[in-house]
Amino acid sequence: EILKGPNRFLFSLTDRANKLVAAPDVKVHLLFYDVDTAENTVVFEADARFLWAIEGEQGLYVATIDFPDAGRWGTRFEATFPNGAVKAVRADYDVRESGTTPALGTKAPSVDTPTAADVGGDLARLSTDQSPDPRFYELSIADALAAGKPVVVTFATPAFCQTRLCGPTLDMVKRVAKDYPTVTFINVEPYQMKYENGSLQPALDASGQLQSAAWTDAFGLRTEPWIFVVGADGTVRAKFEAVVGADELRTAIDAAV
Repeated sequence: EILKGPNRFLFSLTDRANKLVAAPDVKVHLLFYDVDTAENTVVFEADARFLWAIEGEQGLYVATIDFPDAGRWGTRFEATFPNGAVKAVRADYDVRESGTTPALGTKAPSVDTPTAADVGGDLARLSTDQSPDPRFYELSIADALAAGKPVVVTFATPAFCQTRLCGPTLDMVKRVAKDYPTVTFINVEPYQMKYENGSLQPALDASGQLQSAAWTDAFGLRTEPWIFVVGADGTVRAKFEAVVGADELRTAIDAAV
């Protein structure tokens, strides 16, 4: 999602052969243009920071950007490599007035999600995580919201992720959760699943495609993974698409607590 107002602006870099060149030692500066007003006039600038998506293998950049208006915008990405070489590319895109996911400050959808109690405690029937943390499957989203305490909800499917980021992201959330024993953490598979032949499998549609689960639709998700930090009052305090740094997540949880 790229929306009017505050955004976590995520991107990566490839070379002409489509090989990823994003790396901790490749620094990126951003210049933003309001194409609808003056397509070649810089409106504001920002630096991006690198985040590992898959540690040591694949990364993304993130910048905190506040778009003053919806419409057509452009960004010039200026990358400085370790040898001092600077290369740049521009991309134009649409900034929307609003998105499909719950806006910050609005109530999180109260939706029933599966819990360990629903499957007799057999987490293999609930999650494709190979090392599931039982704490993440104790309460449904609806139950957690009704309890009136902060909650962190992660929509991630380690086995069937379309972006390869679900497993690493969920692992990071599990590590952070150890520092917050009084906060409720929930993980849900974003797709419709069924347990057969000894494992959890996606329930595909007639065309053989993955189908979003009811809770995924309730949150308006179009990608995965997603993380939502919800305050005790049930409002969304922070949301993270695709990749989030442990420091970012801790800051959001601290604010919600």
